[in-house]
Amino acid sequence: LGSDAMAAHPLEKSIRKLRVTLDGKATDIVITGYSNAVMLIATQNGKCGTWVSAKRDASAVSDGEGNATYTVKTLLGKRDEVMIELMARALITKIANANKSLLMAINIKSLTTSVAKDLIDIVVKNKVW
Repeated sequence: LGSDAMAAHPLEKSIRKLRVTLDGKATDIVITGYSNAVMLIATQNGKCGTWVSAKRDASAVSDGEGNATYTVKTLLGKRDEVMIELMARALITKIANANKSLLMAINIKSLTTSVAKDLIDIVVKNKVW
């Protein structure tokens, strides 16, 4: 295959790997951009933890004020983690403008509102979409 064929393939096109401190704990973050999605992995113990997907609903029409409908699903892991779902919703609103979905794996010991906001800021500053 030539290089033109590879450019159109949905394999990753950009990756950001970071090690930051969140809530006093070393946190590894990997943000990978694909042609149709963004994958985020954030872990404090090397394991993936809870996997969540988020996407803008195709049938949703903006109400004129920019409000769209999003679907967030827990694929694996803890289903009662409200902060993970809120974080996914916040990120997909930023990513969906690029017509991409989100696949997120989060394993943060204490995911507070403050830690979630810090993580969202880090992802946005290192965006791959």
